[in-house]
Amino acid sequence: MQAHAVRPPSDRALAAIWNRVQQQYALHQRSAPLWSAHQDIQQALLHDHPRELVRLCNAMAGMAERLGAVEYAQLLRHRHAGCTSR
Repeated sequence: MQAHAVRPPSDRALAAIWNRVQQQYALHQRSAPLWSAHQDIQQALLHDHPRELVRLCNAMAGMAERLGAVEYAQLLRHRHAGCTSR
């Protein structure tokens, strides 16, 4: 699987998340420590951005998909809940 170079998001919160997700993926690829770090990032989001949690977690899911950590990202609270489209 090949990771794609992706521009950092313009949103400050998303840019910080993107940097952390990239670092953790580079360190752990698809192993359990990646998902532990992913959960830690989500917990920090809950504290720092409680009103934007769903949007930011869905963005994180998309980032994991773009990096190749998952084939299809699972999204939260969408009327058509499920995977991202390809």
